[in-house]
Amino acid sequence: MPDDVKHLRRFLYNFSGFITLSIAYFVAYKFRFGEFKLFEDQLYVLTYGLIVLFWFIVSMKIEVNFESNGISKKDIIIVTLKRVLWLFIYISCIDFVAKLGLSRIYIGVFIVLYFLLGILLKFLCQGIDKILFGSYLKDYHCVIIGTKEVLNSYEFKNIIKEFEGKSEFIVLDNEKKDVFEYATEKLCRQIKNSIVDEVILLAEFDLNNVFVKQVIEICKITGRKLKIMYKNNMGFENARLNINENCLTLEFQPIKFSFLYRFIKRLLDIVISTIALIVLSPLFLLIAILIKIDSPDGPVFFVQERVGLNGRRFKLIKFRTMVPDADKMKDQLMKYNEMDGPVFKITNDPRITRVGKILRRLNLDELPQLINVLKGEMSLVGPRPLETREALGCEFEHHIRHSVKPGLTCIWQATHNRNDVGYSEWMRMDYEYIIKKNFLLDVILIFKTLVLIFKLNGR
Repeated sequence: MPDDVKHLRRFLYNFSGFITLSIAYFVAYKFRFGEFKLFEDQLYVLTYGLIVLFWFIVSMKIEVNFESNGISKKDIIIVTLKRVLWLFIYISCIDFVAKLGLSRIYIGVFIVLYFLLGILLKFLCQGIDKILFGSYLKDYHCVIIGTKEVLNSYEFKNIIKEFEGKSEFIVLDNEKKDVFEYATEKLCRQIKNSIVDEVILLAEFDLNNVFVKQVIEICKITGRKLKIMYKNNMGFENARLNINENCLTLEFQPIKFSFLYRFIKRLLDIVISTIALIVLSPLFLLIAILIKIDSPDGPVFFVQERVGLNGRRFKLIKFRTMVPDADKMKDQLMKYNEMDGPVFKITNDPRITRVGKILRRLNLDELPQLINVLKGEMSLVGPRPLETREALGCEFEHHIRHSVKPGLTCIWQATHNRNDVGYSEWMRMDYEYIIKKNFLLDVILIFKTLVLIFKLNGR
């Protein structure tokens, strides 16, 4: 698919989506209130701005496949439905959290209209698409260059299929003498005597660099578009190529994070932690008083260095549940450690104070970590942060847990028998979360954690 067609398509479909969003919003307002005074209503003007901002983010991540020659009605309906669901969740969340008091009738009418008009306008775009680009794509010809193995490989089968019947092939046979000279001469003849809109070189990283430069020079001289696609035989996943002046950068990201997921997760971390800290402030004061009464010699909070995102050190805050200088007694108790690996945990730890036992039983000792969440050092959901010595003692492959922000809860934390889970299984659970991470999983883990808190399973 030519890039210019892809960009024009994206603009056409997304512009129609924006028009749909605005029409649906204005019509819903008129339907609910009987008169159109939207721009005099600050609440609904602000809400419109927030919805448009969120819609632009969603539209970048949820869109039809613009690279296919034809966009199906099924894809249009599915993509529109996904956007509608995300908008509904977003509007409901901001209305609930900020207590905007938006009309339920307005929200319902807006969502239904956006869905129906969105499909209708995109079907119209489908017709415009065929008029604008149909003949161009039908007459688009290219020359595809590659070895026999690459041309028959699974990785490039979609490229071959896309230009089936509209392409000429130049096969690089490594067994033949002067194969690259033959290929460049044939490419020149094709450009001279045939229709060539684009040259596609399907390559491997060990392909002759002199030949690649010759193909580039031929395309540069004749003004033909060139696309070089390398077969990924180096183990890269989610790699991206960036060009900056004379520098080619291949960016490799083994754990992929969508901007939408990170944005909403951070937004929820800020909103929820702020509200929780305000609401729970009287409880914080009560706990602080009880800790000082029970153990007056030590501080209220226990602050310890932990390892966070990509190895960053931060000071984790908890209510102190142990006697002062408990860390100095750890080496003496190491022989009673019940966990395998570098992690330390024992049942009925003699260092725990009377109030500390209650706080741990009720899982209240973790509440100050909401401050770490608000500061951005932690998230509500993520692998539990280990203290620096324990983190450095992890197996090398277990450091993947540091590729995301640590959290208040995780799969291990939400397991009913987590105190009986071994170190290896714990690390496996963290890896599972990192690979599967999504909003639904985060919500489920938060809910399961709350259930376990009410069951008083802390230790």
